[in-house]
Amino acid sequence: MLLYRLSQAQMIYTNFRLNLLYLAVITTVCACSSTEVATDNPDALFAEAESELTDGRFLMAIEKYRDIKNRFPYSTRAVDAELRIADAYFQQESYIESETAYEVFKELHPTHHKSDYVQYQVALSDFYQIPTHPGRDLTAAYKAIDAFKVLEERYPSSEYIEKGRVHSAEARRKIAEYESYVADFYFRRRHFLSASYRYAALLKDFPDMGYDEEALYRLGESYFRIRMFGSAKETLGRLMKSFPESSYKSGAQALLEELQKKNN
Repeated sequence: MLLYRLSQAQMIYTNFRLNLLYLAVITTVCACSSTEVATDNPDALFAEAESELTDGRFLMAIEKYRDIKNRFPYSTRAVDAELRIADAYFQQESYIESETAYEVFKELHPTHHKSDYVQYQVALSDFYQIPTHPGRDLTAAYKAIDAFKVLEERYPSSEYIEKGRVHSAEARRKIAEYESYVADFYFRRRHFLSASYRYAALLKDFPDMGYDEEALYRLGESYFRIRMFGSAKETLGRLMKSFPESSYKSGAQALLEELQKKNN
């Protein structure tokens, strides 16, 4: 009797273990199946990539977007993924990479319905590469200005035009700051010929940006130092007329008096 009961208990335990094993297998199969459905569906995979991007996991997002491109090259999501890769780089502040990715997208999809956005992002990628120190190379500023100009010329009704103008003006201000920095560098070292070239360019190319008063005075003094007395008189006269209460007034008057003596 005891042996019978032990045998019954053993059978119940064995059946219980088999049931658990069966449930585990079913669960695994279901999980695998659901995973396959998700990864075999470009929309589902795109949604996963979007979630990664929203959460700031840029590398994971980029990998998933690339996976869509590689596995579903003829899906509309493949094109969406290309653009979102560029966006991911931009959000990651990898502006060199984002600029390249947007430019490649432009070449591959020139008639895309978001072409104005792509051009704006190219310009922004350049803009955010502009160094903060005025003495650094400002190639990125010139590129940004050109890219914003392309946006305005090709997509005159774009919603990004006004934002582009604001950024373009800021890029121009950076270049003007650089020109002033270089001109001052030459002026302080008494390289007055080089300084005159820079101040003249600053006044011609970047008027009304806050540098005119100082540039006129220093240009006038530079001309005086290199004995271009006619140009010095004309430039200092412009200063006195445009800025009658200038902080450089006394210096300008002293130079004009010196010029008057030389004429006599």
